[in-house]
Amino acid sequence: MAYPLKTVLADPAAAADHLLHSDTVYGVEQACGRTGPGGAALLELVLRPLPALERENYPVERVRIVIRPDQTVHAFPLDSTLRAFKHRNPPPLRDLCLQYPDDDTALRWLPEDGLEPLITLIHRHLLYEEAWRRMGSWPAEDAPHGQPSQGAHPLRTPETQQEARRWTRQSSPRPRRHPHP
Repeated sequence: MAYPLKTVLADPAAAADHLLHSDTVYGVEQACGRTGPGGAALLELVLRPLPALERENYPVERVRIVIRPDQTVHAFPLDSTLRAFKHRNPPPLRDLCLQYPDDDTALRWLPEDGLEPLITLIHRHLLYEEAWRRMGSWPAEDAPHGQPSQGAHPLRTPETQQEARRWTRQSSPRPRRHPHP
């Protein structure tokens, strides 16, 4: 069972300790948590790359995650002023654009998925950003920016279409609250 966001909001320090000492998420080298303005949970993590990527000199990533009481999430890469990011929201926030809110719910993280899948999503996103900087292309199907003229952005690759079918959620989609998790 995933670590619930309500528990993260109630005790961010315990959530950070959970990430650091459990084997549920790969690569968490350091973690600290505290309560921030308005009751938001603030987590600061240091994330080690996967071993194969570490051998390719992918960087250790530092990230600040803000989970607001309404379970809206913002992820801010730290030490990022000299690096380009393909999927980052414009100022003033400059947080990572982790997913498109109108994507099929099978392909999105939802608050009920819990903390560990959220951290995995953020970690994967940071690895993809580094791959994009090195290779010039996103290493998975890449969601375009902006609103489509109608409906959701189409799934272009057969692999992503297959995964959407495979991971179809039985519950109803979450209400739209924010342009990213």
